Amino acid sequence: MQKLKTPRAAEPNKPGCLKYGATVFCSLGASIYLIIALTGYGLTDTSVRPLLFVLSGIMIAVIIIIWRPRSKKAAEHQILYEAPPSDEISEDLFPLKALEDDCAEPPVSYISNGRTTWRADGKELTDDDVAYLRQSSWEKARQYYENSPNPKFHRSSDERMAKSKFHTANAEYIDKLEQDIWLPNLYDFNSVDEAIAHAQKALISAQELAEYCSKTSIGQQYFEDMWLHAHNSQNPDFSFIDKIKERYKDLTLNYEERKHDFAVHQKRQAFLQIADDEVLKVIQDNPAILQKDLHKQFDPDLKPTIGTAVSHLVKADKITRIKHGNTYELYPK
Repeated sequence: MQKLKTPRAAEPNKPGCLKYGATVFCSLGASIYLIIALTGYGLTDTSVRPLLFVLSGIMIAVIIIIWRPRSKKAAEHQILYEAPPSDEISEDLFPLKALEDDCAEPPVSYISNGRTTWRADGKELTDDDVAYLRQSSWEKARQYYENSPNPKFHRSSDERMAKSKFHTANAEYIDKLEQDIWLPNLYDFNSVDEAIAHAQKALISAQELAEYCSKTSIGQQYFEDMWLHAHNSQNPDFSFIDKIKERYKDLTLNYEERKHDFAVHQKRQAFLQIADDEVLKVIQDNPAILQKDLHKQFDPDLKPTIGTAVSHLVKADKITRIKHGNTYELYPK
């Protein structure tokens, strides 16, 4: 286990090799130019002495600029922007002020599908519309975080800064472990055994990270906010680690069933590559076949893919559907 570093170990103002190298180079250059200018050593043309004084002064100025003290505000700004992205909301990240009147009516009505917003009257969005929508979006986000039961959104500025410094100081080790703590779609794996192996590795890395972070109170808070207080659109506060544990438990306790699920999924994915042609062939051989009975011509495991193939054929204008009770008669074209 690596030794826990303090935030000071990752101080962004700590001089680097480049800084020292530039200082040595400029110091030597300034000294040489100044000596030659004062003594005239090696000069065949004394008219270049003023130029040597100027060059010496420039190098001294470079040294002063390199080593000038930085303000506390500038240092904090660098730390903030070197920190990894987080879920906390900060007013510094939003250039817009909150709406003064929460009950203010929008200038016009808008329609949104969750990703795109447009005016209900069909007109193009104006600059005022965009400004209002940005303001409204910011206000909704602010209210969401303020009213969230998730404790990570109610940390003080000092706590958020301390967590950022903690991660920066220990980024190499933390990031290495966190790369293993993720939960992809189950069927992104090739087999149930591969999914189990991934869950095991994720839980081992999570345990190591928890032990590593528990050495300090701010480290413990970092781990909890990052992994024990996750959030998404369906759940404002949940443990990501518990989600991995639940998957591991399900895969191991229901191994044979999940193994069968993987086999069925792979069978369906393979059939989808030829489903349109196979379904069209059945319709051509059985004109007026009812859509609800179409799946009976195939392996029962493939039933969910048949409707998808029918939709593709309709869009491709290869079949005709005629209403028949609560289903359709299917005809080839």
